[in-house]
Amino acid sequence: MQKYHYRTAFSNGFSLIEILISLLVLSGAIATMFSGFEASSQLDMQAAFESEAAYIAEREIELAKSDLLAGRLAVAAAGRPGRFRMKPGWKVSTAIAAPDSDGAVRLQVTTHKGERSFQLESFVFVPDSEVKQ
Repeated sequence: MQKYHYRTAFSNGFSLIEILISLLVLSGAIATMFSGFEASSQLDMQAAFESEAAYIAEREIELAKSDLLAGRLAVAAAGRPGRFRMKPGWKVSTAIAAPDSDGAVRLQVTTHKGERSFQLESFVFVPDSEVKQ
């Protein structure tokens, strides 16, 4: 008895259903990859803003500390504008709190650009909290 082996259409290559499923999986992977690029771009823009804002705020805090220690700035000055020329769209304000019982003065600098804001705080010990005349 001789066996015959018949080849069917489904045994050669891929079927249309298999190709469509693989294309669906591939398109899902590509869409996920591009959404990851968008998230990466947003995080990069946020990091650039925070880096620039921290630089500006640190510069203002160091200048205020220097002025406080030299006696050129009154303690408890609120809403003091920035002392440097800013890039377009950037705004800076400095708040200096009254000294506590130990003579520590709290400095707070807030930088704004559009809807975003960044706040940096620091402390400085001012032994004589009155401005020198």
